Amino acid sequence: MNDRRIALQAFLEQKEATDARVTRGIEANRKGNATVTVSDKSGKPIPGARVTAVQKTHEFRFGANLFMLDELETEEKNKRYREAFANVFNIATLPFYWKDQEPTEGAHRFAKDSERIYRRPPIDLCIEYCKEHGIEPREHCLNYESWIPDWLIDEPISVIKDKLEERFRILAERYGNDIPCWEVTNETLYHRRGQKVSAFYHERDYVEWSFKTAEKYLKKNTLAINDAHCNVWSGAFNYQRSAYYMQIENELAGGARIDAIGLQFHMFYPRESELASTRLFYN
Repeated sequence: MNDRRIALQAFLEQKEATDARVTRGIEANRKGNATVTVSDKSGKPIPGARVTAVQKTHEFRFGANLFMLDELETEEKNKRYREAFANVFNIATLPFYWKDQEPTEGAHRFAKDSERIYRRPPIDLCIEYCKEHGIEPREHCLNYESWIPDWLIDEPISVIKDKLEERFRILAERYGNDIPCWEVTNETLYHRRGQKVSAFYHERDYVEWSFKTAEKYLKKNTLAINDAHCNVWSGAFNYQRSAYYMQIENELAGGARIDAIGLQFHMFYPRESELASTRLFYN
């Protein structure tokens, strides 16, 4: 079985049911009646006029990560990727992974001609592409413990906070007007066994501090929290007693401004694996 079929296996097994659901959804939610009157310059209706309507935009927000922008093997493939993405999506998630964005302290990979790192196209390149095609860029992620740079992870909490605030300020000044929604924290309810984390990660104010600091520099932007499938779906869900629900309530009570809530669901997980992952990711 080739790689593509392996990736799509769970989807293909449910293709018939999915297609039926999509068809029902189109009829129920994406169609409506309209009356069009064609008039001349004086406002008089023109009988028998022929009209061709072409939909150019829509309100349904549909996106994907833009991590493979200009990352493919040939110019032809890159061109096809650029065309296909713009034809399908109107939102793009951009890779703000700190470890790859600033691999050496002070050496930011923002500019289009930055050193290449696979699946981490420079943000300037991504912003340029989004503007060309009317795509809304999304940021992922300001403070994501899994991607704290190696040069910072062992530093004292005070140093980490200073560097994080500097990062927030630099990114806000450079991209605050281009990116409406900013993901402030991601996957803070767990860390994988054996994963090294900073001293700050275990502090009580880790999330609250992140949102309050982001608000200083992104006053008019939407600030979002996000967490992984195993903490927000399936066996981890327990109504208002769910960990994610209680975390958000706690941060709001502490004065954090959380404008949007992200609920991850990684595609191509069979349901049984999605359920099992709840157990695998906890210590």
